[in-house]
Formats: sequence, C-alpha cells, structure tokens
Amino acid sequence: AVVSTQSTGWVDDERRGHTEDILAVTANSTTNHLATSSYDGEIIIWSLVSGHIFCRLKAPPPDPKKPFDPMEGDAAVNTLVFLSARGTTRRAATLVACGPAGYIHFWNIYKGGKVMSNFIPSPEGANLIAVNSNNTVLASGDTAGNVKLYNVSGYCTEGTERAPPPLLSQFRAHTSTIKCFEFVSGLGQSEFLLSGSDDCSVRLWTGKGHYIGTLGQTTRWDIEDSETYAHPRVPRDVLAEPIDIPEKVRQSIDATPDFKESRNSKSDLHDVDLDMDYQEQEGTRLRHVKHKPGPKTHEGPAVYHSLPCFELTDVPPSRNAPVIGSLDPLSILDAVEIESVASEDLSLKPFTPKLGVKTRRSSPMTSKLKVLNGASALKSNYK
Repeated sequence: AVVSTQSTGWVDDERRGHTEDILAVTANSTTNHLATSSYDGEIIIWSLVSGHIFCRLKAPPPDPKKPFDPMEGDAAVNTLVFLSARGTTRRAATLVACGPAGYIHFWNIYKGGKVMSNFIPSPEGANLIAVNSNNTVLASGDTAGNVKLYNVSGYCTEGTERAPPPLLSQFRAHTSTIKCFEFVSGLGQSEFLLSGSDDCSVRLWTGKGHYIGTLGQTTRWDIEDSETYAHPRVPRDVLAEPIDIPEKVRQSIDATPDFKESRNSKSDLHDVDLDMDYQEQEGTRLRHVKHKPGPKTHEGPAVYHSLPCFELTDVPPSRNAPVIGSLDPLSILDAVEIESVASEDLSLKPFTPKLGVKTRRSSPMTSKLKVLNGASALKSNYK
C-alpha cells in the first residue's frame, strides 16, 4: 500500500520565504506562476506546480537624490499584476509592480528577473494599479485620489523602455487615498472601472475615464444608456476641494462636441452647468460630504476669552492670631469662668465613657459646677 501525506506548506516558503509582511499576491494561470511582495520590497515568483521559488526580484531605489527609508515603508510593494494576456513570451514584461517609492515597475521574470521600465505617475506616487481583461489599459491611483489610464498594449514587449506608456486619460476620482480598483466588463466590448476610496465613496467610470455615478446616489443611471451618465460632470466633493480640476482639463471638457450640444439645449442645461447643478439640485450630495467637518481655523476669541467672570467682594481682614506667650493665664481663667456663668445654654458635648469603666452621666448643672470649681482651684494655685 502506498500512503501519501499532503504537505501543509511549501518547503521553500518555510526556509527561504519572506521575512517581512506580505502585502500583495497575484497568480498567472497561463504560466502557473504565483507572485508575492512584502514590506521590504522583495518580490518572489513561485511555481504553482512544485511550490519552489522560481526567482527573486528587488528593485533598487529609483531616485538616489530623494530620501529613501525602508523602515518608513518606502521600499514596500503594494500591488502586483500579471499581464497574463501576453502568454509565455520570454522577451516581454509580464509582471507590473506598484513600488517601491511609488514607482511603477515592469518586470521580465525570466533569466533571473529584469526591470524593463519604471516611472512615477504623479508627485504623490502610485499606491494602487490595475489592468483590464486584455491587458491593454493600466490604471494607477495615488493618495490624493488621482487616476491615470495608460495604453500598455505594446509597452515593454520587445525590450526596455525609458519613457512612460502613452497616457489615455487622467482625472481626480476621489478626495482621499484610492484603496481599490477593479475593471468590470459590461455588455458587448465595453469595460468599466470601479474605484473605492478612504472618503467612503465607490464610483463607476467608463474605460475612457468618463464619470458615470456614485453608488448610493439618488439619481439612477443605466449602463446601456450613456445619456444617463454624469459625464461631463465630475463628483461634487471633488469640486468642493481646494485643489479643483485643472484649468486645462476644464478647457478640454468645454471643447468636446457633446458638451457644446448639451449646453445649447435648454432642457439639459441643469445637467451640464456645473455651478447650477451644484447649487440647485438636491438629494444628490453625499451624506459624508454634507456632514463633513470644516477646516480648523485659529480666528476669533480664544477659549479663555469665553470664560464667565465674576466681581470680587471685599472681605474684611482677618484678626491677627494672639501670641500665646503674651497672654495672662489668670485672664484666660476669668474669661472661662465669666462665660460659663453668663451662658444660659446648658447643652454640653456628647459624653464619651471609657471602655471597661462604669460611669454615671452627670446632669448639665453638676457639670457646670465642676467646671467653675476647677477654674477656682487653678486660680488659687497659680497665685
């Protein structure tokens, strides 16, 4: 009988795997490869058949002039994407990595691995990438919510490239860091881009970067009907941000024929006029934008200026404490005797007997006489 036990893990992973946190995983079913990346910038290509390491990749710091601190996450590779549509070609780049330092790297994983191109899409750097189903369009997003679409159909297929791929479109999709990208297929040959961000919004875009709408808005859209798309408008929270759409992007929108025809139509005026739509149309502004706290300002009175104030009342000065050495003991005893006799209040403090001793409580008059007799005895002794 032959008994086979299934291993719970790969031997190479246990012995020579990542030493830092794994941030991204992607697979290529065409070549049976698995790629993983970690916080320290190391990329490992695994064989899905044997579980052994196929190769290791690690890009050097892209710009030696800029500070590069691996402990602060500058070396991290956040996203990995296989260009599986390129098949098993060994001359082209088949792996795209987002990182380190916000750069996008195109890798050839054969012959030990080679960087065929690297570029940075924006000053903030890329933190997320995605490709469409046929690997012709690459989308990149950054921490400011900007999105760029590149044509990578023939990019790095025959050799290295120094320039970035041709730019198809660029736009600002969100007001905060983009956290997820996904190309989804529609009816026919159409493709759409779904994006999610830290600003709690999920939005749908066409393959050309035209704004369709935000999930959860009251106005409905139909994917099959382009007339229901929000394009050429842009998200309103993006318009409300201080860093608004660049002027050249506005000019390019105004120059489109569809925008001019819609502007000439009075019935569609409220759909294309950005200012009118932002002020008049109700119910489409997102809840998190409506209740978004305003920026902190340091104008106006300080906190202590609003504290309540009260007028001070004059308090008579306190009597000076008498010096014990300057008092006459006889005068003290006289004062005690006079006060005891003149007082009509016969109430005394509660009597506390000693434990284990039988005592008999005296009447108030008896106690008063004892006090007077004791004072007289002290006076005679002092004389």
